[in-house]
Amino acid sequence: MTPAIVSWSETVSREALGDRVAAAAGRLRSLGVRERHRVGLWAENSVEWIVIALAVARVGGVLVPLNTRLADAEINWQVARARLRVVIAGDALAARAVCAARLVSLAEWRTLASVNAEAAAGQDDPAREAAIVFTSGTTGRPKGAVLTRGNQLAAARASCAVLPLAPGDRWLASLPFFHVGGMGIVERCLLSGACVVLPASFAADELGRSVEEQAVTHLSVVDATLRRLLEARGGKGMPARVRAAVVGGGPVSPALLEACPQALASYGLTESCAMATLVRPGAAPAQRRTAGQALPGIELRIAADGVIELRGPTVMRGYLDDAEATRAAIVDGWLRTGDLGELDADGSLRVLSRRDDLIISGGENVYPAEIEHALREHPQVADAVVIGIADGKWGEVPLAFVQLRSPGEPDMRAFLAPRLARYKLPRVVFVAEIPRLANGKPDRAALKT
Repeated sequence: MTPAIVSWSETVSREALGDRVAAAAGRLRSLGVRERHRVGLWAENSVEWIVIALAVARVGGVLVPLNTRLADAEINWQVARARLRVVIAGDALAARAVCAARLVSLAEWRTLASVNAEAAAGQDDPAREAAIVFTSGTTGRPKGAVLTRGNQLAAARASCAVLPLAPGDRWLASLPFFHVGGMGIVERCLLSGACVVLPASFAADELGRSVEEQAVTHLSVVDATLRRLLEARGGKGMPARVRAAVVGGGPVSPALLEACPQALASYGLTESCAMATLVRPGAAPAQRRTAGQALPGIELRIAADGVIELRGPTVMRGYLDDAEATRAAIVDGWLRTGDLGELDADGSLRVLSRRDDLIISGGENVYPAEIEHALREHPQVADAVVIGIADGKWGEVPLAFVQLRSPGEPDMRAFLAPRLARYKLPRVVFVAEIPRLANGKPDRAALKT
């Protein structure tokens, strides 16, 4: 039988996956989950994650994937914001306090009785609210991008139109499923009959082992991950059977493009249901140094102010309970990404700058405003500004300039640890004064010199 999922511990056929999803849907019913109810899934990548996500869709619910790296305060805020009915969590995560929802550990989940659960009639209705994925915002608070079933299907079809998949192909799930890019891997494999390969971890040696031992043909990575993967392989390139290594989360270095002929740069965001552009396989060297052309069905343009704008069936419905932010983000059907770019003569996109002040650290979006807000909660902090600085391992890391109210050097990382995810914790430099421009805004350019 053709496998649907291969992990380090088990292989699941498409038939077995269907049976497990039906049983999981019954467990959701026993928890009181019905159509349009929101279900949080707070767990590491696993076969069970995929099964539960598909079961939520089967009962007509709304999946809310939660970042396993967030601090308690962050996760509690998202649970409350999304008004979740239930959160299914990994056992270690379930030991932490989460407010405003019933918390079910995976250990408890496996003991639940499965009641009869027919598939919801409208589970594949394109207009159905299918997922809410939280993404960082420039105000420092995450926003929930509401994605419809139509968005998900359109994104999977657009990807497969450029990178055709078939039974026998295997896509390495080298991104966490709580990211829209990770969810996209599952969607396109299910659509095409390809197999999802789950590595034991995201460590470079484990990813490399999966590529070698699990006959991987496709993978999704960020620049830093691909670089570490190639280093773990002793400088050897990818096996010839690997047809595409889709690279997102920021620019791809020319050296990496040369070291990995299968590397195909892409551009996208949560609000566009992952990839919106992709370098085509076999593209000329000049094209490979761009973020590629728009995927089929997606329109791409550069607005008068230089902002990249997208339109098409993959664009989100809007932001959760935030009409003002939705109106600012989607204007006459065009999604204003906030990123600056330009188009080559052949329609290839060059991303000139990510969102204002955005830091891309190991593929994770880190907004300075969120860290600055947390820093200013410290009673000794008078002011704070955060910028991104280059880092050989992660690409960029946050650096905080902190102005104190009185002499001393408090342990700011210890203060921030319970408030921010670990990848957001900045290096800290104490300064006598934060430089500012004439308009009162911090002079970030001066801080970067």
